[in-house]
Amino acid sequence: MFVGIDVDAGIAVTGDADSVRPPEPLSAEVAEYLCRVPERVDGLVLALRDQHFDAAGAVHRETLYGELADGLGLPLRQFVPRSVATAASVEQAAGELLVCRTDAGAAEAVLCRASGQVVASLNAAWHPVQGVTRATVPVEPTGRAALLLARARMQPRYRAAPLHTPGTMTVGAVLDAFAPVEQALRAAVSDVLARGNAYAGQEDDALRILSDGELARHPLTFDAIRAATGGTRPRVMEEHAAALGALLVARGSVRSPATARHSVSLRVHRLRRGLLVESDIPLTVPGGAVPMAVLEHGHAVTVDVPETRRADVCVRASGRETEMPCPALRGGRYRLGMHTAGNGLGVLVFRPDGGGEPVLVPLGGPDGGTTGVTR
Repeated sequence: MFVGIDVDAGIAVTGDADSVRPPEPLSAEVAEYLCRVPERVDGLVLALRDQHFDAAGAVHRETLYGELADGLGLPLRQFVPRSVATAASVEQAAGELLVCRTDAGAAEAVLCRASGQVVASLNAAWHPVQGVTRATVPVEPTGRAALLLARARMQPRYRAAPLHTPGTMTVGAVLDAFAPVEQALRAAVSDVLARGNAYAGQEDDALRILSDGELARHPLTFDAIRAATGGTRPRVMEEHAAALGALLVARGSVRSPATARHSVSLRVHRLRRGLLVESDIPLTVPGGAVPMAVLEHGHAVTVDVPETRRADVCVRASGRETEMPCPALRGGRYRLGMHTAGNGLGVLVFRPDGGGEPVLVPLGGPDGGTTGVTR
């Protein structure tokens, strides 16, 4: 059985190599849910918010890795951004897809590209929204709300018309409450399209728009997306779209490789014929996978940190060597892992071989590292 989970939405989709079962809400934390599944899990992929794929978000990913892969021994194959998973759920996806996620607290736009079986993120923009909740921007499940909202934009007399919502808000009140969301969404879409060769205004089949999030079906969300994309009508995604896309990645129907952009290695000392010599442990190579667990011949690569002195982490990235102090790295044996960190070199993880809290070391940008931090 293969499993795809949208962690933030709390939705799982399972299936085998040829079929997909109906989505189900998680009735517990991810680890507890997976402990209860009656079948063997052959592949697991987790979809996370796109903001969790920077250096700071590596802490969240490592926590999940420790619970599921290290703790339960589950075949956690990959973390994927929720936007990429949403795009991956679209059948026969090809070309560019703009994933617009609209929530009461934030608006996000991510430009993805689908080519063959590969889906990847090209660029993204995220804008926060202050002082708005879903209750302040209610919407009717009919076309009446959309009609009244559209008319009120052109004719102020319609602003006093009531909407049949909890509390019976007026059209004007909903327009005013939604204004910060609309501003953030239009800004996010405009930012992404400005960096994505200005797709706005082209034919519908040149750029498909996917509307996702808790406000995806709001008529004002539609209006904001149309205004920012030159009139392109968005496709509203089902609530389980990201979990479905994660499942497709888990079983190999779609690929969303977390590839490295830089060559990074860890400098260590080895004993050879009684002499202490320097050596490099390769961590990533350009175009290769970013390994959540660094392996050699199928076995975990380990390093021994001496008890007698403070450990320094020395990495070589694209030919440049950088040394970073890591005072929290105590003496002992550690397994190595890596997490992606946006456009940077990644986050190096030292996992105590006998158990305990891992130590995460952000490696910074391509031109050098930053001071190591711990979880």
